[in-house]
Amino acid sequence: MDDFEKEYPGFDWKNTPAYKHPGGRNCPCPKHEYIREQINFTKQVNKKGNDPSKVTLKFCPEHYKVYLDEVIPAMPLKYKLLTKIALKLGAIQIHQLTHMQSDMCFYCKFGSGGHERKSELPPVD
Repeated sequence: MDDFEKEYPGFDWKNTPAYKHPGGRNCPCPKHEYIREQINFTKQVNKKGNDPSKVTLKFCPEHYKVYLDEVIPAMPLKYKLLTKIALKLGAIQIHQLTHMQSDMCFYCKFGSGGHERKSELPPVD
């Protein structure tokens, strides 16, 4: 985070849409780090596509909006389509938490800059 702010002083990465960031999808900002983490997680889920298990992602209000408006549209076409199909079929469910439940948010726990940052994403069962 500090390196990003040194490289791009004054750049407002929080309020600038992801597609307008410097470096495109290789931008080193926390928003793009999160998008890359979500794409990798989606790849893991889609590789186990024959397994009928359901995945439930829980997001606080801010990350819920980021996931639907920025993460899914930034995915490569194949994974974007598979994710949208999985959402419609109910294989992946997304729940929006209240601000009081932010400690259960997938990104707040496992994403970069989260409160209880873990070194890995949780295993997909």
